[in-house]
Amino acid sequence: MPPSDHLRPVDPDARLRSADAVRGFALFGVLLVNMFNFGAYSSEWTDSLDQTFNAAMHAVFETKSWRLFAMLFGFGFALQLARLESLGGGNLWFYFRRIAILFVIGVGHALFYDGDILMEYALLGFILPVFRRLAAGTLLTLTFLLMLAFPVGNVVDSLRGASAPVDADASLSLAELRDDHPYLGTLSDVFETNAEVIPPRLWNGLNEPESSFAIFAMILLGFQIGRSRLVHDAAEHTKKWRWILRWGMTTGLVFAAIEWYLGRYHGYAAFEGNTASMGIRFLGDLLFLFGSTALSLAFGAGILLLAEQGKWDTVLSPLQSLGRMGLTIYLSGTLMFTLLFYGYGFGQLYLLGPLATTAYAVLFFVIQIVFSSWWLRYFRFGPVEWIWRCLTYLQIQPLRIPTLAASPVSTEGRRRP
Repeated sequence: MPPSDHLRPVDPDARLRSADAVRGFALFGVLLVNMFNFGAYSSEWTDSLDQTFNAAMHAVFETKSWRLFAMLFGFGFALQLARLESLGGGNLWFYFRRIAILFVIGVGHALFYDGDILMEYALLGFILPVFRRLAAGTLLTLTFLLMLAFPVGNVVDSLRGASAPVDADASLSLAELRDDHPYLGTLSDVFETNAEVIPPRLWNGLNEPESSFAIFAMILLGFQIGRSRLVHDAAEHTKKWRWILRWGMTTGLVFAAIEWYLGRYHGYAAFEGNTASMGIRFLGDLLFLFGSTALSLAFGAGILLLAEQGKWDTVLSPLQSLGRMGLTIYLSGTLMFTLLFYGYGFGQLYLLGPLATTAYAVLFFVIQIVFSSWWLRYFRFGPVEWIWRCLTYLQIQPLRIPTLAASPVSTEGRRRP
């Protein structure tokens, strides 16, 4: 194993701030989409403003946010691996311990919210090293094939005559869904209900749009982006990032428009309620799959290009602060929205439409921005990141930032946004 005295957390000033800004953007989308799961998706919200905000959430954040988040996980693995190998860390004991701790954090999070993604990322992270030495072409081909599990799997199910899974709650009104819901009970009721998702069943629903295959495909794509150093040397690859931005926006918007047409006039739906023919569904699935991925890449490319221009520092600095504390921000979002929706808090489960839900998400996000910006003035890591690092390195890590007078620090060689 690599000598422990060589392993230290990355200096915060050496981080890739453009990647942190992308992560901050993705975190808001994850927060918003998670909050929509508590009633805002319902067709009962017919007010024009509610429908507008529902459409905006679907167009900009739904699916795109978790795709970006998964890519960033793979991207982070590429950085860790490169660093370990540069230190002579041929075996991955350090990485596996870090992933195992993430899984435990995910278990605790899942008890509060059954939509946890940390456990699944950790389990997929355990098998990720198997693919680390694949050539770029092979890795991208595997990514493409994993993505196709969603549309191809639906075609196979149709040919077999298998019926689509039915959501037992789909026919219930919001008032009926609230009736005796465990989330409106005690904390032990919440824990007992959510314990059913621990551990996550990676093998379930492999042909669904947000299956483990789909998530792992995005992790592999992010890993290849990290390995290619397109982000590290973004100034040298400006033309490529501009091409990704133009291609992603054009492809994503065109595909989204055709998908909307298929939904409105042919009964297509990516998640549930699909009444389209097999051929229409296959086309719609392809459009949804590659359109959302293209838009995710475009959003990331756009933020990265802005981060390379110093004039956008003031705008992007809050997102960078959030990205530096990504795990803390993800968990604190759950803390806030569960207090809003659950019975041991304000009990607003199934009472808020798209407009109100979005307003609360923005409020929570502003609170997170203020907190993260303040915290990072005095501390090197977010609170949960600090705990994660202490457990990973098996020693207490320095948390407070020393004052300039006590510990002058040279800025030579630091990465700039």
